[in-house]
Amino acid sequence: MIYNIHHLHCGTMCPICGPLFGQKGLHAKVVCHCLLLETDQGLVLVDTGLGIQDYLHTQARLGRMVSRLGRIEKNLELTAITQIQRLGFNPKDVKHILISHLDFDHAGGISDFPHATVHVLSSEFNATQSFFPLKNKARYKTQQFKQHRYWNFIEPNQGEAWFNLHQVQGFRLFQDEILMIPLLGHSQGHCGVAIKQHDGWLFFCGDAYYSHLQLDPKNRLPTLDKLERFFAEDNHMRVDNLHKIQQLAQNEKNIEIICAHDPVELERYQT
Repeated sequence: MIYNIHHLHCGTMCPICGPLFGQKGLHAKVVCHCLLLETDQGLVLVDTGLGIQDYLHTQARLGRMVSRLGRIEKNLELTAITQIQRLGFNPKDVKHILISHLDFDHAGGISDFPHATVHVLSSEFNATQSFFPLKNKARYKTQQFKQHRYWNFIEPNQGEAWFNLHQVQGFRLFQDEILMIPLLGHSQGHCGVAIKQHDGWLFFCGDAYYSHLQLDPKNRLPTLDKLERFFAEDNHMRVDNLHKIQQLAQNEKNIEIICAHDPVELERYQT
């Protein structure tokens, strides 16, 4: 059972060129939007954003390129563990972490919760074990999670339908109140998370899109599209899943759709 959902701001990056991220201005504001769920099985994190060690040892942990180009705002108050403590919880009560994918800005906080079980598609974890293609070296920083002991590797097999998408097979930990929905394309094992609410669903889409403007297919963001194409492991699958998300946004009013990096969406839940 899900008792409450908290929206956490777990990192801010301000890279040059706002239009690359569907924004205006010289610098973009790219947030790390994560979720904290209060459940009858303990606390559950959906993505972790940047962790303590990412802030304390940015260049050593994330590399010179990310450190220079990412323009990460150095603020330990934005770590998930600090925010969980501020909410009055014990970080040890985080029992499960559901990861959309293991890019550095989603997986950095894993090391702050050594006793939690991390649930991730097996294809995503396998992708982190090789630097081929070379973009894997830029996106995955395995020192963030290589010492973690507790994993649940989920096979990306198509299970029951969830609207116009499908959940993975065999993930019954939360009795169909929390579903893992493969959204392949951005990375090899990219996955969304659908969370049951009393009047519908909250659908966390990770990096399946970057800007709320993309939920309307009439909006054309060619510069952002080029960036997403560059990052994509399989751009055809990425575009196909984006179209499905757009269909949900247009046709299913009982589904709240959010992504991981849009400051406009995050602000909606923090006002």
